[in-house]
Amino acid sequence: MHNFIARNTPKVIDNFIIRNIPSDNGCDCYEIYAEEKKIVLAGNSNLSLCMAFYRYLNEYCNIVITSGDYDISHIATTPPPEEKITRTIKQKIRARTSYEMFSLEGNYWGFDRWEKEIDFMAMHGINTALQPVGFDGVLYRTLREMGMPEDFSAEFSSGPAFLMRQLTGNVAAMNSVNSKEYLERKIYIGKQITEREKQLGITPVFPAIIPSVPFSLRKKYIKMEIFKAPMWHNFPPIFFMKPENAFFGIFNRKYLEIQRDALGETDSFIFEPLYDVDKKGYNSHLTALGKGIDEALREHNENAVCYTHLSSINEDFFKKVSPDRFIIINDSADERPQFLQDKKHLVAIKGNTYGRTGLCGDIDTVSRCPYAVSKSENLLGTAVELDTFRENPMYCAVALNAATADEAFDADEFVKDFAKKRYRTEDFADEIVKLKNLCYNTAECSGSIICARPSTVLKHTAPFDTLQRKYDPSELYEIAKAIVESDARKNDKMRLDIVCIVRQFLAEFAYPVYLKATEFFKDKNVRNFEQASNLFLEICQDMDRLLKTQESTNLSTRYEEAHELGNNKEEMQMIDINFLMYHTIWGPFDRSILYDTAWCELGGMVKDFYAQRWFMYFRALAAYFDNPKKLKDFSRKQPLDRHEYSKSYQHKRLAAFENNFLENYIPRKDGIGEEDTLEVSKEIISKYSEVVYQF
Repeated sequence: MHNFIARNTPKVIDNFIIRNIPSDNGCDCYEIYAEEKKIVLAGNSNLSLCMAFYRYLNEYCNIVITSGDYDISHIATTPPPEEKITRTIKQKIRARTSYEMFSLEGNYWGFDRWEKEIDFMAMHGINTALQPVGFDGVLYRTLREMGMPEDFSAEFSSGPAFLMRQLTGNVAAMNSVNSKEYLERKIYIGKQITEREKQLGITPVFPAIIPSVPFSLRKKYIKMEIFKAPMWHNFPPIFFMKPENAFFGIFNRKYLEIQRDALGETDSFIFEPLYDVDKKGYNSHLTALGKGIDEALREHNENAVCYTHLSSINEDFFKKVSPDRFIIINDSADERPQFLQDKKHLVAIKGNTYGRTGLCGDIDTVSRCPYAVSKSENLLGTAVELDTFRENPMYCAVALNAATADEAFDADEFVKDFAKKRYRTEDFADEIVKLKNLCYNTAECSGSIICARPSTVLKHTAPFDTLQRKYDPSELYEIAKAIVESDARKNDKMRLDIVCIVRQFLAEFAYPVYLKATEFFKDKNVRNFEQASNLFLEICQDMDRLLKTQESTNLSTRYEEAHELGNNKEEMQMIDINFLMYHTIWGPFDRSILYDTAWCELGGMVKDFYAQRWFMYFRALAAYFDNPKKLKDFSRKQPLDRHEYSKSYQHKRLAAFENNFLENYIPRKDGIGEEDTLEVSKEIISKYSEVVYQF
């Protein structure tokens, strides 16, 4: 605990006294009080002490941390608590189980970045955390142990953007970095993560089994039964071992042993059988799979438990398993099938799907505390599933508070307190509550028209979102205007949030402009079409300019952070292509179905990728102005209710551009941080002061 405080607040390390107290009937608990001008932090575990430390900073130093990438080392004074604070956390499990955060960010981090994230989790009371870093190296070692060649074994592990989909049984060998040195380095980072998490009282959750195997294993082990899985969204097919076959247990027990030797010991595992795949006709397979996982884990560790999402299974999965082996993560507190009633489970708090940058999240619902609403004898706690901590700081704070709460809390009061502490002033409290009521009243993120792949007929930006707007852009404009033009002093956190708010306004306003431009094209109204299309492209340019005022909201910044994970040119090239594919086509070249799944409005990305696609679109419309009906920019077959990737002539042109972007992207730092966020925001607010009410 001394090292934890020294890492985070080195100037005040001597101002704290650390004491141990017993748990409260098996629950984590802590106390905070003053003694001889020092602050006493008392807890039943290191994790409770970390929570006490953050609670003290929040209440007496006005510190709010909504991202693991923070710096609170400036704290130099520690006022003594005015009264004793006591807290018991009744939720037994407070888990963090987002797969996509690793695809977006976590799989690219070194331990220096993970160290901050682990401290962040501990301060917010997370006591169980998905930890797949190093899995690709463990898979490599397992295949080598099974007699597979070195190059083949390295190539079978997917690259960092797609590794998590290999864990869920969707892909294999997708964009592999194909480097033994890289895979061993990932194991080293993973072991460091595991050790630090355990030091702070966080239980690491490892992948339970290897879901897919190379077909060539069958040549070496003739009796191994392998079958071809259904193709997932046009990705190359993969192969599963039949769980009934003895080699399923042999192979996965070997994997579990190697994982323990490589990454460390744990009792907690996770698996998502047939994730995102139609389960029709697979009930018997699910039954066998549940039994196979149960047996493999029992023989590896009698105390092992395995987490799985309710959306990935059905009651057949539990027909032949030990009832206490599995803990189900209920993706929706509103749905609780009968077979879940007698099984241990967690309720999920979701948000920031795929790391998309839209402001969203149902704050009022989350503040009612899903744990309290769903409380039952077998409910053990909460699983926080935010796919990134870079965006939506307000929702992030609410969600993390709900992760340890056992009763509802007032959303408006929480948000006001958040604003006061984050911005060091109460002047923005009313506007932030208005923002909550406008943008943070739905769990689902609306699509961004700017990030949508252009077409005259659009319903979505990405799978499962919608382009239908939930509010008038002028409402958000008024909130942004009040904040930007306020005379109150803006600190760095306020400036960063201003970028997000004004960016959101521009994205919302662009949608009716797109609709009008398309309408004018169909009506052959040349003058109005030119005005609307030019306005749309101006919105893109203004958004990009705004995003470049902050270092963290740019594609090149995140690209270079990921790029640093490679140790040589070949590794860096494969890491780069993983990063760019995740942010763009999200699938196989020329036949992606999941394109734009992880859309992000980032500086450089808006100007060089999204705006260029829209420029091509409007230019194509101009070419067909004499006869709009001849333009074919949509497909009749619509997987996931979206256009096929390269079906029409126009979509083929877009595919050529996107592939060229992937192959030739060069990060450019020019312009980043050169303009002041506030001045640019004021210019944008002034520029759209009249036109915003015309659409």
